[in-house]
Amino acid sequence: MSSSSQMAILVVEYQKTWTERSFFHRLIRKQYESRNVYPNTRRLLDVARKRGLTVIQSPFILDRKEKATYRAIPFLPKLFGQFTAGTWRAEYTEGIFDESDVEVHGRTGFDNTKGSDLRAILEERGIKTIYFTGFTTDHCVAKTMDTLQSDGYECILVSDCTATRNSKAQQKVEGMYRCITAAELIEKLEAL
Repeated sequence: MSSSSQMAILVVEYQKTWTERSFFHRLIRKQYESRNVYPNTRRLLDVARKRGLTVIQSPFILDRKEKATYRAIPFLPKLFGQFTAGTWRAEYTEGIFDESDVEVHGRTGFDNTKGSDLRAILEERGIKTIYFTGFTTDHCVAKTMDTLQSDGYECILVSDCTATRNSKAQQKVEGMYRCITAAELIEKLEAL
């Protein structure tokens, strides 16, 4: 395991559009609730911050004022308008964001590296190992893991801090990547 200074937790789209009363929330609600994703993630982020890990927040924001970025975003997210800047749907879920977290900016795709400064953040901070949390497991999380693994990063899915539309899709992704549970990662972090 890398030293804590070389590890980061990437929090993908932990926004109210996924965790509260929206169409997107209804898509993942059963898995989100049955797997205790929110309490697992809160507990993990609290321990990670205390242990000095970098926590990177990667929201998806649809902001018409950022014309170049907005134009580059795929049509589907724009159609549903679920992550629109200035609305509750783009806000972080309560208790997930902390002022010490690093935010990804400029993101234009489902892959969190597309158009964003994520790679620069990882490089500047000397990150080698990335633990993934957030939504959805089989889409934005998996696409980003694929890209960063290709770039040479060690990518690990925190399985019970992610959710998607059903257990079959979740299990498929868990079978494709190295996984750890929040409790297992917390135990490792507390031993550092």
